[in-house]
Formats: sequence, C-alpha cells, structure tokens
Amino acid sequence: MICWAEVKYQGEARGNVSETRVKKRLSKEERRDQLLAVAREIVREDGTEGLTLAMVAERSGVTKPVAYEHFGSREGLLIALYETLDAQQMAAAEAALAAGEPSLAATARVLSQSYVDCCLSAGPEFSAISAALEGSEAMQSAKETLRRAYYAQLRKAFAPFVKLPAPEARALPVAIVAAADAIAGEAADGRISRAAAVRLLTGIITGAMAPYAVGV
Repeated sequence: MICWAEVKYQGEARGNVSETRVKKRLSKEERRDQLLAVAREIVREDGTEGLTLAMVAERSGVTKPVAYEHFGSREGLLIALYETLDAQQMAAAEAALAAGEPSLAATARVLSQSYVDCCLSAGPEFSAISAALEGSEAMQSAKETLRRAYYAQLRKAFAPFVKLPAPEARALPVAIVAAADAIAGEAADGRISRAAAVRLLTGIITGAMAPYAVGV
C-alpha cells in the first residue's frame, strides 16, 4: 500500500549492512533493526525468493534461533518488513504535515509529496514483499490494520479544513489511498515523473475534498 523511506541500520551505507559485524552487544530492539535491515538487503538483491530466516541470521552474524526468536517464521519476517516500511511512511507524513502550511491545498500537496517520495525511496522491495504475502491471512489482517491507521491520519490532517458527512468520511480516505497507490506505482515504474505524480495526486485529493471545505 504504502511508501517508505530507506531502511538503514545505524547509519551504515546502503548495501553494506550485512558486511559490518557489530562488535558490541546489541539490545533486543537494535538486533531486530539489524535483522530487518539485512532482510531488506536480501530482498533488494535476490528478491523474496532468496529470503529465509537462516540467510538473515547468517548475514547478520547470529545464530538461526536468534532470528526465529524475533520473527517466528518467514511470514512473520515479511510482515515485520511491511509494517516497518509502513511506519516510516506514516512518520514521514506526520513530519511533513507538521512543517507545512495549514491550508487544504497545502495539506493535499504535502501528503501527495510524502506518499510519492516514500514509494520512490522504498524501491521495488516493498512491492515484492507485499506480493510474497498475498493469500496470507495474517498479512491481510496486518494490511487492514495499517490501512485503517492511514485513513485515520488522512481524516485528522484534513479535519481543520473540511466537514465530511459520515459516509464520505469513510469512503474518501479509501478512494484517496487507492489513487495514491496507483499513481505512485506509475512513478515507481518510471512511466510518469515524480513531479507529474505529485501534481496528479494533489489534484485528485484537492478535488475530492473541496466540496466539503469549511465555509464553502
């Protein structure tokens, strides 16, 4: 669904995550971050077909039980990767909104830029991870939870500028995310430019919200 910034482990350069062996003892959270960064590196290089907990453990310099302790299964690892990328996108959107101009048009533009930029920076790994989990009941549940969180973020962002009736408050975020996925996907595949994607998405969001603008 979503777009996400680059995953890097403690500032290591892209592509070098697994080459650096951490000498100090890592906390559980730090170890999880390292394992996720290595897992994403593997997906980037070999696709999801090459991703196993054993491979992640080997390239991270830990034993297999450590990887299994964190994720339980390959499916659990893929879901954790998906959720991590989603969290990055949500955080990027929040930061962009906090720094932006408080208006309907500016909010639509900031959210569009954030969405497209996160998708472009995430690269093909996200699509590969999502595709690998198609048919997984656990993944569908995770996706639904994440989507609902993003719908709530959209409602909160536009609340100062529009008054949405209940049906539209439910439907518009769903429609916006669907459009954002399609447009950002076109940009990620190189079929349209980043600027065109942002412009198109901004226009769609603004057009959808404008009839409900406060004072109109």
